[in-house]
This record gives sequence, structure tokens and C-alpha cells, in this order.
Amino acid sequence: MLKMKSSACIDANPETTWAFLTDLENISSWSETVLSSECKGERKKGIGAERRCRIGKNVVIIERWVSWKEGEFYTYEGFNLPLVKSARNTWSVKAENGKTLLKTESEVVLKGGIFGRILEPIMLLVSKKMASDALSAFKYLVENGKPYEGKHSSLPRAPVVC
Repeated sequence: MLKMKSSACIDANPETTWAFLTDLENISSWSETVLSSECKGERKKGIGAERRCRIGKNVVIIERWVSWKEGEFYTYEGFNLPLVKSARNTWSVKAENGKTLLKTESEVVLKGGIFGRILEPIMLLVSKKMASDALSAFKYLVENGKPYEGKHSSLPRAPVVC
């Protein structure tokens, strides 16, 4: 199992950061991996919300929210991810020193038994890079009110503490 934790200090209050984080259909503005997304059904937030993210021409992943504490954290499970047997991700916001500490914690089990286990170190490196880029782009979005227009990897890395 891959376990990963990342964080970013956002120069905004938790309420503003939470508002951007819970705009579930807007993930493509801060995650380059996601080409487009939409929530299915009437539920756009909270437990039971479901988001479909197109990450390739013929690849659509599904994310379902399984826990949600308004203004503090949420957890979703991912389905239909290439090479992935199961995935779970929790995002949280917390006020710190007049800013917001945004945290993400994920657990991923790869398919393929022993072959999946062999791939774990590579997948961990790739996942850390993608998380760092996404957190930097999210920080930019919240602090500037608009998505970053360049490659997210060119943004300065977000501080991991406030």
C-alpha cells in the first residue's frame, strides 16, 4: 500500500480555502492531470457526492465522498483508476498563524499483486510530484482568485508549514 501525506500553507483564511476545495467540479483548474470534471446527480457536496474526472481521451475516474465535516475535512474513494485496486484521499483545512494549512493524505493499493508492489516506489515518486504541482496550483488559485495559466511545475513549491 502506498501512503502519502502532503501539505501547503495558503495565504487565505480557512473559509476561503474550503470554498475553493469544495468546488468539486473545478478540480481541473488546479490539477493538470484532470482534463475536465463534473458531479453526477443532484449532490454536488457532502457525503454521497460523486465526481467524474476525465484524465485521458478514454479514461474517466470516479470519486465518491464517504465523509465530510463542513469547513474542516472530507474523504473520497477513487474508482476506475488505471493500475489501482483501491484509493482513498482525505483533504483538510486548519487555521494556522493567520493562514490555512491544507493537508492531503492518501492511501493507494495497486493492482497486480507482487508486480504492483514492485511498481510502488516509482508510483510514489510520480504521485509526490503530481501532489506538489497540484498543491502549488491550488495555492495560486486561492490566493489569486484565478487558475495559473502556465505549467504547474513552474510554480514555486508551496510551503508545507505555516
